[in-house]
Amino acid sequence: MSAGDGTSPDPGSSAPHAACRGPGEEAGRIGRRSVLAAAGTVTAAVFTSRVLGLIRESLFAALFGAGKFADAFVLAFRIPNLLRELLAEGSMSSAFVPTFTLALTRDGRDRAHHLANLLMSGLMLITGLLAVLGIVFAAAIVDVMAPGFGEDPHKRALAISAARIMMPFLPLITCAAAVMGMLNAQRRFFLPAVAPAMFNVVCIIVGVILWMRDTPPDRAVLGWSVGAVIGAAVQFGVQVPPLYRLGWRFGPTIRGFFADEGIRRIGRLMGPAVVGLAAVQINILVNSIFASNLGDGPMAQLNYAWRLFYLPLGLFGVAIATVTTTTVAEEAGRGDHVALRNRLAHALKLTWMLTVPSAIGLMAVSVPAICLIYQRGAFGAEDTRATAYILIAYAVGLAPYSSIKMVAPAFYALDRPRVPMCASIVAVLVNVTFNALTYRKLGAVGLATGTALGAIANITILIVSLRVLIGSMRGQGLLPAATRIVTASVLTGGVAFGLWWAVDRGWAGVGEGFWITGLGRVLRLLVPAGAGVAVYVAACRVLRLQEIAELTGPLARRLRRRPETRG
Repeated sequence: MSAGDGTSPDPGSSAPHAACRGPGEEAGRIGRRSVLAAAGTVTAAVFTSRVLGLIRESLFAALFGAGKFADAFVLAFRIPNLLRELLAEGSMSSAFVPTFTLALTRDGRDRAHHLANLLMSGLMLITGLLAVLGIVFAAAIVDVMAPGFGEDPHKRALAISAARIMMPFLPLITCAAAVMGMLNAQRRFFLPAVAPAMFNVVCIIVGVILWMRDTPPDRAVLGWSVGAVIGAAVQFGVQVPPLYRLGWRFGPTIRGFFADEGIRRIGRLMGPAVVGLAAVQINILVNSIFASNLGDGPMAQLNYAWRLFYLPLGLFGVAIATVTTTTVAEEAGRGDHVALRNRLAHALKLTWMLTVPSAIGLMAVSVPAICLIYQRGAFGAEDTRATAYILIAYAVGLAPYSSIKMVAPAFYALDRPRVPMCASIVAVLVNVTFNALTYRKLGAVGLATGTALGAIANITILIVSLRVLIGSMRGQGLLPAATRIVTASVLTGGVAFGLWWAVDRGWAGVGEGFWITGLGRVLRLLVPAGAGVAVYVAACRVLRLQEIAELTGPLARRLRRRPETRG
């Protein structure tokens, strides 16, 4: 392997001294370290939130299983959550962060804060109106999103009631996304990343109360819906104090809203971005329509599998994308396409190094993972097997989805929002076509497969289009890195699956009672997963993947320092 492939230095040569590097190369290395350090901080915060999210989902599964009660809540929550993705964390954040960053760097803090107040006021007005309309027309919305619910009047009525309760979730969580964007634009990443944990904490507390009181399932669905609204309020509230310390004071105002240059830029970017970054949610909506016609359970099973699928996506893809987006906006604003290519290529390699083995690992240990997290109470062994197959199908799209989160924001920073819009339209068409042709035969597994295929189509179009805009990333070593990452990941998956199979089949007769206990379930997952991680790190080092040192280096340095400190 040559030094020029971008993955590692030439074997047998020493690393160059800093004095021998050009200023651009040195700045690039420093920038990469800062991105990785910030991404590590975000990852730690997101990890806390995701673990709490899994606890929340585990409690939900124990309360409701994978039947009609779970289906009713999942559908009801999906209504305001879909609007949140379209108007807040998807399109608005991608348009607002680069615009707010530009206002900060070009016009100063006062102008940026005025822009934020205009946006917050407009969001409150728009999402508040949407929430009221959602309450009034909840029945019609449920009928459109889940036509199959009409066969069970009780299930339909429960979904309508829960949807009405949760409509205030939309304005609260939209405002939370706006303040998150303000903090990220000022390089405050930790608290916005950990704020969703507060939502999970509230839901867990509510769920424990419902469990301890042995609440009937239909009333528990409504109680959990109230908890979701309270959780959204807490998620918004915890992010306000740090903004006040940075000098922001909220003042409701809509005067000059439509004439404001920043608001017009956000609106211009948001229009296509509503479609461009909403492919995931639109595909989930499509899956809901098909799943509602498959009887009780598939909608909830898809949701349970998606939560596990989203764990590595949120931990790695979202964390790196959160940190990269601000830097990409700055480099695009300067017109520095060389730095932009370097930044995106580096972010993609880091993302692939984390998400490709995660995807294959999810496939290998899907059954023990779902058994550990979900299988208790109303969630049985049959639900575990059905959800595991869905998770395997979803996992095919993990690396493509993570890559979309890296690449799509670059188009908004470059003021080319129509490209991700067109890519997402194609992704939706691929998903809808595949699902329409196969959902009766393949069931929920087919719906998850269609989602993954849509993501592959999406990222393919984005990569090809990005090459036209900023030039080829061929010299960045993406293809050699991808080949080595896949090779190491396949080895990882083989080891993990083999160990799980040995435990599940070879040792079942020796200690069958032990393997269904809590500790036994933990070991069934951690033993193969831990061995897989060790094999992956070793394989990456043998294959000379430079990025593995960036990922493991901080931990190794910290461990080396501890004995020196004690000495």
